[in-house]
This record gives sequence, structure tokens and C-alpha cells, in this order.
Amino acid sequence: MLIEEAILGRQSVKVFDPKPVPPELIQRCLTLAVWAPNHHLTEPWHFTVVSGAARTVLADAVHDDLTQGVSSLNALSAEAKALKERRKLHSAPVLIAVYSTLGSNAQQTQENYAATAAAVQNLLLSAHGFGLGAIWRTGAIYHGPAVRTLLQSPEGSVFVGTVFLGYSAQRDIRRHRSPVSHHTVWLGDGSTGDSESQTIGGDPL
Repeated sequence: MLIEEAILGRQSVKVFDPKPVPPELIQRCLTLAVWAPNHHLTEPWHFTVVSGAARTVLADAVHDDLTQGVSSLNALSAEAKALKERRKLHSAPVLIAVYSTLGSNAQQTQENYAATAAAVQNLLLSAHGFGLGAIWRTGAIYHGPAVRTLLQSPEGSVFVGTVFLGYSAQRDIRRHRSPVSHHTVWLGDGSTGDSESQTIGGDPL
């Protein structure tokens, strides 16, 4: 698959087929993910792969974090939130939680986060290239102590996102981006001829 084809063809998938993903295919995606650029070769990424029954264990940890120490007035809303997250965590056969390690200073921490985000993009493109669907999600539930302990995230690391992974059961959707000229300043020689937005697929996303 050409890189342009992969970038333009990839889309965020929210509806997955429940069939499992072969572990070797997940490993191939992760192997390509870590070839992202990273300043001083800090290799700051940390991945935890959650699949099968482990999703229920993760949902239990989310429940513990959400309900820990809440008042009786908030207990009902905490339970409702935990149930919603439980359903979401079971919506894909594989979840890959991604954390970035801290640097020796604020600048390196920022560089580490950027490198880990690039690794996530590699992961998304690799999944698409291997015929899988994926979506990059974030959320406060991954900051809780029970969840972080379960996922074995490094001490003080920064949560970057969770990639929901599986075989897509979603129809193709239209992806839209505004013209790059709206977001670009040219200094020196260059062209600003990109005057029209680009749309790919069916309905807008």
C-alpha cells in the first residue's frame, strides 16, 4: 500500500467485528509503531495490550476509580459512568493503552509526548495497512490509580491515548479536511494553490 493511499484511506472506526485479532498482527503493528522519530532516541512509549477477558478486568478497575470516595449523592452518576465506560471498553476486541514517559526536563517531556503521538499514528496506519480498523481515544478514566496500576504505566508517565483495534464492521464514511492553505504560511519560494477542500468516502465525519 502506498503511503498516500494509507493516509487518505485510513478512517476512525467505531464499530468493530467481535472476532479476535491474531496476536502476531498486533505485534507487527507495535513493531512498526516504535519506528517513530524520537529526539535523542529516548524511546519514551509504553504500550499495554488489553484483550479478551482482560477488558472486563480493566472495566472493573475503571469502576473502582470512579466510585472510590464518592458521596452518596454522586454514587448513582458514578455507577452510570462506569457502566457507560464498561460498554465502550467491550466495543473492540483489542485495546492498546499508550503512555509517554517523563523526560529529564519539561522540554524533553514535551518531546517524548510528541514522539509517542507519532508512534500512535504509525500504529493507526499500520493497522489500516493490515486490514484492521482502529480509533484513537482519550479520556480521564486512564488517569485513575487502579487503572494505571493494572496497565503498569511507568511512574509519572503521561497518558497519550488508547487505540481501539479490530476488524471494522463500519461502512465507509466521508473524511473531510479544510484546504491546507488555511493552515500554512509560506516564507520564500512556494505555492499556495491548494484552494479546495478534500473529501473522501461517503457521509461527512
